[in-house]
Amino acid sequence: MVMSAKSLTVEKALQVGVTMEEGAYKLYTDAQRKVRDPGSRQLLKELAADEAKHREYFVAALKDPRKVMDSSNMADLKRTVVDLKVSDPLRQEPLNQDASYQDILIFAAKSEKLAYEFYSALAKEFNAHPVGRTWATFAQMELGHKQRIEKEYDDVVLREN
Repeated sequence: MVMSAKSLTVEKALQVGVTMEEGAYKLYTDAQRKVRDPGSRQLLKELAADEAKHREYFVAALKDPRKVMDSSNMADLKRTVVDLKVSDPLRQEPLNQDASYQDILIFAAKSEKLAYEFYSALAKEFNAHPVGRTWATFAQMELGHKQRIEKEYDDVVLREN
């Protein structure tokens, strides 16, 4: 379930964004230790790096919103990402120490979907504010992460079964 964007100030939304990105970073860095395949490990490393950059952006915006308000990459705004929806019907289980790579991918895809929905709601809520464009950009980036995870799921998990 996505937190309501209507109840958030820009500052609070940025704080929630920091927390979400920290959680995603931890998920991907922890998962790197569980996989053997170098390609899968590289994917997780890249996703973790993206999440760290997102966190840095939100932290910078909290310190001085004027510096980042209009720095959204216009190319990202025009780029639409197709939601493969591979993970949508899958059941998400809480992760524990014994989680399989399949469990991690499902959890990650569901988390990216929540991030996409949250940032999309913020983009809609703040559409008249300069930060609205920024939220739309982040929504597309999170959907791109979900797509990469779903492709990995298709390539690794579904091929094994």
